[in-house]
This record gives sequence, C-alpha cells and structure tokens, in this order.
Amino acid sequence: MPESEFIFDTLKRSNAQLHGHQSVNQHYGLAYWSNDFDRVTYQADRVHTLSYYATGGEGSRRLDVNTGFGQTNTVSLLPQFHYSDWEISKPFHFAHLYFSDESIKQFAAMTLDIEPRIIQVPELIFNDDRQLVVEVKKLFAEGLLQTPLAYEQHIQTIFSQLLSDTHYCIKKESSLTGGLSPRVLKRVRDFMQANLHTKIQLNDLAEQANLSAYHFLRMFQLSTGFTPNDYIQFARIENVKRSLSPNNIEAASLAAIAAQNGFSHQSHLSRVFKKYVGVTPGQYRKIMESE
Repeated sequence: MPESEFIFDTLKRSNAQLHGHQSVNQHYGLAYWSNDFDRVTYQADRVHTLSYYATGGEGSRRLDVNTGFGQTNTVSLLPQFHYSDWEISKPFHFAHLYFSDESIKQFAAMTLDIEPRIIQVPELIFNDDRQLVVEVKKLFAEGLLQTPLAYEQHIQTIFSQLLSDTHYCIKKESSLTGGLSPRVLKRVRDFMQANLHTKIQLNDLAEQANLSAYHFLRMFQLSTGFTPNDYIQFARIENVKRSLSPNNIEAASLAAIAAQNGFSHQSHLSRVFKKYVGVTPGQYRKIMESE
C-alpha cells in the first residue's frame, strides 16, 4: 500500500494531465483533469475528494473492489483515509472538489443544526443520483471562471443534499457522550451572538456553561466541530455578509462594519474575511451588487 497523501499529489505523479486548479478558500480546492491509459492507487489522508466524470469514463474501473466501469455524468466520493486502486484504459475528463472534514461538519452544525459527531462522509463510486449530479455539474460547469463566492454557494448546496439525504453522509448511529447539553449550548450561542461586537473571553463563555475554561473548550468543540474562537469568527463573517448585501438598506462603510463585528480595524476584517470566503469584503459587495 502506498504512503498516504493528497489525491491531487498522487495524480500529479501519474499520467493524468492537469488542466487547471484553484484554491477557493482554506477549506475548498478545485482541479480539472484528463487521463488515458494509466494505473493509479489512492491513499488519501488529508481531505475528502468529490470526483465528477465530465466525459468518458467507460474505461475506468476500480481493481480492489468490483464496482464495474465508470460513465459520463457520474459522481464518486472518496472520503478522507480512503484507499482504492484504479485502471484507466480509455480517455476521459474529470473534475475534483477537495474539501476538509471540518468544512462539512461545520456547515452541518451552523446551517442545518446537525450534531457534527454523527457526520460520516461515505464512499460513493459512479453514483448517478440525478439531483446530486445536477448540483455537482453546476459546480464544474464554467471551469475556473466562477467567483469564489459562486463556488462556495454551489458547494454548500451539494453539502446540503449530502447531509439531508439519509442514505448519504449522515447518521452514524452511535451513542454520543460528552459535549454540552442542547440547553447549555443554546445559552452559550445566544451569548456569543449578542456580544459579537466585543472582545469575547473564553472565561465569559465557560461561565455561561458553568464549567472551567479548559473543560468548556473541549465540550464546545465536541458539540459543534468548532473551537469557540472559530465559531465566533464564522458568526462574525456571516454578519458581515448580511451587512454587505445589497438588500441591506442601512449600507455602512467597511470600517464601520468592521467595528460593528468585533474586528480591530478594516484591514483585520479584510484579512479574516478573505481567509473564510475567498474574496475581500469589497469584492464580495461588488459581486453581490452585480447579481
């Protein structure tokens, strides 16, 4: 078995041809590939890989498990720590979305209010679920010409479908231990939301849960998939997005928005916003105004 590595790196060492790639933000990356006659073994260790067969694939088959041959307009999902051995005997074009385990669990917790510990990204091979294929195709339809914001919106739609369908990535049935009770977690979240404009201290949050700071830190991360600091940053960025929306009748300057959301200055906001969203607040506002 080969050493564990990023699937992107494995393909770069193979006969596959890379036609373009892009980092959307800290959690997502895209790549466009073609391959012809090859033998590729994956041992993925860092991220999940969603693969879309754009054209061809009839000569692509997995050797370590009998899954038949691939075909155009199918989706495979290779989870983190996945192992597979492939033979390619005909030309085909395919695209990859690389995403972190943290990203889908945080989306589940923040957007769908799903306990992140029950999320388990599955292995899918040559899946032709029509709704899933349609959404994945939108993600890759325009090559690398879409904005990071558009990519993120497509990815979140894909996540929503994977997480909302019971035969995909949810509901690893097990008894959960530890974490904060729903009542305590709600109290902590409400406190955070009410104080996003201030400098929130770990001890303040721990006091809401009646725990020591050390114990609270561990229990909060178990329940949400976030550290308290990451959760606060995520919530602040979502507030900033709402402030930058053209539907917001009380449009404010970026400096004012930064101050309203607990950032020390405008450049601090810009740096954190780009890390999470992939574009600066100014670019985000222009994109939203043009849509």
